[in-house]
Amino acid sequence: MNAPETAAAAAALAELTAREAGVTISELHELDEMHDACRLLDRVWRPDPGNPLITPELLRVFAHSGSYVVGVRHGGRLAGACLGFLATAGLHSHIAGVVDDVRGRNVGYAVKLHQRAWALARGITTVTWTFDPLVSRNAYFNLAKLGAVPSEYLADFYGAMRDEV
Repeated sequence: MNAPETAAAAAALAELTAREAGVTISELHELDEMHDACRLLDRVWRPDPGNPLITPELLRVFAHSGSYVVGVRHGGRLAGACLGFLATAGLHSHIAGVVDDVRGRNVGYAVKLHQRAWALARGITTVTWTFDPLVSRNAYFNLAKLGAVPSEYLADFYGAMRDEV
């Protein structure tokens, strides 16, 4: 299978998985969408109130400059969001989150498949990200479900985190 065929197959699988999960995934562009996405990510990750995960303005800059910024809609409401930015090695998936009431329905998996299809459509074949392997659901999702291959263990990569995850 050549690169365009691989990208098309990835897009079809991403669309099917999203449909089966009952969600739609689309790129975000407008500032009000960025505010909604930031509020959602804060609700999911529950960061220290004085240390937001990302600001709406920065999220919009990422979207405007060609990075991967998407929203996940379920029943007409925002139920998830994801940011990946262009990096030396390809795409770096920085943050993703879905609200509690859609967890366990393959929504996160649908987002990662969408991200893969988005990357392949742009000729990007490597996606990197960090996750905490000491959180068992993270390890299972990233290693077993996604089939990721760890390249290194970065202890305390973000320093002391005061979120509730």
